Amino acid sequence: MALWDACARRLMLAVDSFATRPLYYWSNKNRIAFAPSVSSFSTHSEIPKEIDPNAIYFYLNHSFVPGPFTIYRHIKRLEPGQCLLWEDGHVSLQRYWDMSYREEKGVSEKIICENLRTAIEESVRFHLQGLDHRPGEQGAFLSGGTDSSTLVGLLSRITQKGVKTFSVGFEEELYNEINYARIAASHFHSDAHEHFVSPSEALDALSMLAGAFDEPFGNSSAIPTYFCLKMGRDAGVKVMFAGDGGDELFAGNERYVTEKIFTLYHVIPPWVRRGTDSLANVFPPISPFRKIRNYVRKANQSVPDRFFSYQLYFRDHATEYFTDDFRNVLDFDFPLQIPRQHYERIGDVSPLNRLLYMDLKLAIADNDLFKVNRMAESLGIQVRYPYLDKHVATVSGRIPAELKLKGWTKRYIFKKAFENLLPKEILAKKKHGFGLPTGDWLRTDMGFRDLARSLLLDSRSIQRGYFKRKALADLLEKHDGESSSYYGSQIWNFMMLELWHRNHVDR
Repeated sequence: MALWDACARRLMLAVDSFATRPLYYWSNKNRIAFAPSVSSFSTHSEIPKEIDPNAIYFYLNHSFVPGPFTIYRHIKRLEPGQCLLWEDGHVSLQRYWDMSYREEKGVSEKIICENLRTAIEESVRFHLQGLDHRPGEQGAFLSGGTDSSTLVGLLSRITQKGVKTFSVGFEEELYNEINYARIAASHFHSDAHEHFVSPSEALDALSMLAGAFDEPFGNSSAIPTYFCLKMGRDAGVKVMFAGDGGDELFAGNERYVTEKIFTLYHVIPPWVRRGTDSLANVFPPISPFRKIRNYVRKANQSVPDRFFSYQLYFRDHATEYFTDDFRNVLDFDFPLQIPRQHYERIGDVSPLNRLLYMDLKLAIADNDLFKVNRMAESLGIQVRYPYLDKHVATVSGRIPAELKLKGWTKRYIFKKAFENLLPKEILAKKKHGFGLPTGDWLRTDMGFRDLARSLLLDSRSIQRGYFKRKALADLLEKHDGESSSYYGSQIWNFMMLELWHRNHVDR
């Protein structure tokens, strides 16, 4: 929203509570510019386009650029629930809404489930408004997970029609979950559309992805997102329903369980921990001692540092990869500064809710929404997010943390609330942990192998001054010798960064 008060010569800008639609801005003493995308600033010569090295550094570690920052040093983005006032050349920012966690202890599970079902169903009904006369123009993502399946079930129940659903699979069986999508589609009698993405199709789509993402973006799940939306467009869909936000509101990610395992270490009496710490330091770096050492080391890290430690490959290998000039201008703490700020801002709430809050800001606002919105815009489709609703969030914030993650059961209360809606296979399904086959493609598909080498080792890329050519060549060689996708994700980030430069900087 943008409101201009001509009498007071005051401008107010605002985004919704979850920033489901972004707003970027630049200002100086005399002028302010704002737009829904960074690329909109490209034609304005007076707005500096100086790339922020710390934004690149954060991106390499996390695959996206965090708000309020952008890839450009002088252009910023409003954060969820934030508004900006510009008056007499001065910018002031304030939050008009933020997620809160006021857990209501002592309320029965039955009442909590009823409140949760009502809130989510009301949100779905609200987002269906205006679509009554356009039944063939609406559809839904369907991965076969709890969030998307619940959404399809509610849409089917409310509209009393077979919802158009769109699912993507892969020929590589390790990464393929489409059978769960088929179970949900059959259960809810949806008009199911599915597509298996081949390496050649994904390769052909890369230039489009790099053009659509006007900031560096390395989340490879953009590929199935794009093909789902493309199927939707070809089927006449104008509005797509997405289940983003469910994991972060109701504790559906495996890493919340992992974090809980680490916190158990601190239940041990301090005198025992001191002995364990000492022993762990002298254990040889071989299994099973290596696992014990790693557990103790991570358990002794502070949160949120431990929560994001697995994403900090380029912080730990900065000397190896970065040129001296690039490394000398970096703030090496920056990849953790933003998570730490979110963690501290939410204050004295349960450890789990602090993690959920961080993920709402980073995994949702900065990552998932950017991905889905940019793909949808490139295909002319609008996306609606029923879980990202203030009332749903308020209900979620009142649920005791121990009912979101009960024991080792993720999203316990959500599944309890919708156990009569969802098929039993979806309720029992474990979260898929294998990601996408991009790492395999980068190792075995000649098109991807050639593209990676032509992008990363080309003089055009090296002359940007960020990375050492030998380190990139060694990374490609290490990936060829590994069966896992550990190095593949790093290569993917490098590739998408270079493609972003060629699409948005070198023009």
